[in-house]
Amino acid sequence: MDESERSTRLLFQAARTNDSLAMERLLKSKHVDPFARGNLGETILHTAILDRKRELAKVILEHVPTLVNDAMTSDMYKGETALHIAILKQDIECVKLLLKYGADVINARASGTCFVPGNNSLCYFGEYPLSFAACTGNKEITKLFLVDHKAPLNAQDSLGNTVLHILVLQPNKELACLMYAMILSLVPPKDSHGVEHLQNNDGFTTLKLAANEGDIEMFNYLIKKQKAIYWTIGTVSYSIYDLTDIDTWNTERSVLNIITSSKNSKVFKLIDVTPIKELLNLKWKLFGRKNFLLWMISYLLYMVLFTTVSMFRPLNTVTAGQFKNVSVISHVSVIDLYQTKEDFLRLTGEIITFLGAFIIFVSEIHLLIKLGPRIYIGNASTGGPFPLLMVGYSIFIFSAAILRVLCHEGEAIPISLALIIGWCNSIYFARGFKMLGQFSIMIQKIIFADLFPWFCLVFIIIVGFSSAFYVMCQTLELDRNSHLKDFTMTIYSAIEMMMGLTDFPFPMDKAPPLLYITYTVYMVFVYLLMVNMLIAMMEDTYWRVAHERELLWKIQIAATILCLERYIPRCLKTRSGISGKSLGLDDDKWYIGVEEISKESAAEKSKAAVNPIQPHVCWDITRKNISWIINMNNSLDATS
Repeated sequence: MDESERSTRLLFQAARTNDSLAMERLLKSKHVDPFARGNLGETILHTAILDRKRELAKVILEHVPTLVNDAMTSDMYKGETALHIAILKQDIECVKLLLKYGADVINARASGTCFVPGNNSLCYFGEYPLSFAACTGNKEITKLFLVDHKAPLNAQDSLGNTVLHILVLQPNKELACLMYAMILSLVPPKDSHGVEHLQNNDGFTTLKLAANEGDIEMFNYLIKKQKAIYWTIGTVSYSIYDLTDIDTWNTERSVLNIITSSKNSKVFKLIDVTPIKELLNLKWKLFGRKNFLLWMISYLLYMVLFTTVSMFRPLNTVTAGQFKNVSVISHVSVIDLYQTKEDFLRLTGEIITFLGAFIIFVSEIHLLIKLGPRIYIGNASTGGPFPLLMVGYSIFIFSAAILRVLCHEGEAIPISLALIIGWCNSIYFARGFKMLGQFSIMIQKIIFADLFPWFCLVFIIIVGFSSAFYVMCQTLELDRNSHLKDFTMTIYSAIEMMMGLTDFPFPMDKAPPLLYITYTVYMVFVYLLMVNMLIAMMEDTYWRVAHERELLWKIQIAATILCLERYIPRCLKTRSGISGKSLGLDDDKWYIGVEEISKESAAEKSKAAVNPIQPHVCWDITRKNISWIINMNNSLDATS
C-alpha cells in the first residue's frame, strides 16, 4: 500500500469513527489529499454528513471549505452533494452548517441513476435540493431554501419537472398536497401561477401530469385549488373552474386528450370528476350530438350509394357456350361503360364514392401522422381498428377504380372487400347511443384479446391435422369426394369439422384405421377443447367489459367529441365555457360554471371558500351577464 492510499484510508476511517482530532491532524498534513474519493466517488464530507457527525463535518469545512459543493462521481450517485444527504437525513442543523459555508442551493443537481426514473432508481426527488426538501416533507428546510436563499421555484430537472411536478408524483398524497400548498404560500401569487403552468419535457403541467398518472386525489386537489366561488345563496353556490389546461381549444395536450388517449383504467375515472364531466356534457349538447348524427347519417347514405353503384356495375350477359367456365356475365369495355343516362347517373355515384374514399384516406393519414401509430391504432376508445379499416377501405376503392378502367374482371374482389369493411365500420357509430356503445368496444376486445390469438394457435393445429388427413388419403380414390380433392379443400373441410358443420368426410369403406384415430383426436382437441376454451374466454371478456360499460361509454363519447373538434374548421367552432371578461374578471381565460349544493351554511361557506372572487371584479359587466350564465347552466345536466 503506497502513501496516498494509506492516507486516504486513514481519512475515511477518521470520518467513519467520528475522530475529530485525527481528522484535524490529517487535514493539516501536507501529505494527505483532503479531496480523496471513496469507492462510490464520495468525499470525507459526504461520509460525515451521512453518519450525522455534525462536529466532524464542521472540522472538515473549517479546513477544506471547498468540499461543501463537491458532488459524488459514481454513476449511481452522480451529482449528490453533502447538502442532498443532509436533506434526506432531515438534519436541519447540518443543512444550516452547510449553507453557512456556501452550499449551492440553486445549481446542485443529483442526477445519478439512483435519483432519476429507471431500473436502478431508488427515489425520484427531482435532483435539486429544494425538491429533495419538499419530497421529504420538511417544511423548515423548504422555507429556508425558498425564503432565505431564494431557491428558484421554476428550476427544472433533466425531465423538465419542477418541484411542483415532483410533488404530484409522490406516493404520499396527503403530504404532497400539504407541501404543495405551503410552497405556493411562500411565493408571490404571480410567480406561483407561472410555475404551475410550466410544462415538463412531455408537455405536462402539474394538472396534466396528475391526469396522466390517473391520480384522482391529486387531480381533485389541483382542480379545487383553481376553483373560485362566483356567488353563494344559502347552501347553493356557483363555482367557476379554469379551463386553460383542461379544454382542447389552445393545446393538443389537454386533460381531455390525456383521458381519451390513455390506456390506464385509473385515468378513465377522471371523466366523472368535476368539471370534466360538465365540460363534456356542455360540448356534447352544444355541437357534439348534432354533428355526430349528421356524420352518421352522411356515412350511411354514402354506403347506400356505394352499395347501389356496386350492384349495378356495368356487365354484359354471355351467350351460352362462349366460355368454358360457369360465368354467365362478363365485363363491359371502357368504350361502352358510359352510354346511357343510367350510365351517367351511375358515374355520378361512382365519382362521389371515389371522392369520399379520397377524403377519408387523406384525413386518416393526416391524423395518423399527427397522433402517431400507437395512439392512432392502439386505443379502443378513440376508434380502435376502425380508422385503420377505413384506410384499407379507401385503398380497395382506389384499386377497384384502376381495375374498372383496365376492364379487369378482378374488380369484384376489392369492391366486395370494400363493401364488407365499409358496412362493418358503421359499428363505430354505435358509440353515440348508450344502449349500443358498450358493444363497440366489446367486439374489439373480443377480436383482439381473445379471437385473434386463439385463431393463430388453432390455425397451426388445423394445418397440422389437415396435412395428416391429406397424406393418409392420397392413395385413395377421391374423385367423388370434393372434401379431399386437394390440400386447400382439406383445410376447409377441417375448419368445417371444427365448427361441427360436416360429418366424417372420408370414404367409410376405404379409410385406414389410423384415419379414425386421427379424426377422433382432432375432434376432441379442437372441437371440444379449443372451441369451448374460446367461448369461456369471450364470456370472461364480456363480463369484464360489462362491469365498466358505463365508464367506457363515457370515454367513447369524449373521444368522439374530440374527434369532431379536430375535423370542424376553427372558424365554425364555438368555444365551450364562459370568458373571463363576461364574468367581470380582468383576464383572458375561459371558465366553466358549476352549480354546487353544500350542507354548510352561507356564512360557513364564505369562510371556507376556495379562491373567492376578489373585489376587483367588474360588477357592471357581471350583472349584464348573470342571466346568460344561469341559462347556460341549464345545459350542464348529466348525459343519460
